Amino acid sequence: MFIQTEKTPNPNSLKFIPGKKVLSDGTIEIFEKSQSNNELIRNIISLVGVESIFLSKDFLSINKKNDVDWEDLEHLIKSLINDYYSSGNEIIIDLNNDLNPEV
Repeated sequence: MFIQTEKTPNPNSLKFIPGKKVLSDGTIEIFEKSQSNNELIRNIISLVGVESIFLSKDFLSINKKNDVDWEDLEHLIKSLINDYYSSGNEIIIDLNNDLNPEV
């Protein structure tokens, strides 16, 4: 699976486009591991230097801290996304099932 990346106007944000459905509807931004039950999201948000994840229908935008280089994160994030879809998952977040309503 080939995951494209695209720069954004913010140098601390990088868009990851997996070529598959990411979010069932709308957009959402996740700042804490406790906001989602999804294993991929929990793994990415747990990476040192990751501040948040913005999800849309067909992409994820990862926001990192200023003192972390994309070289340290990009390959690992792509690998996590690849593994997730390779395991047979068709969507990252289904808003009906993957968010913790308490947060």
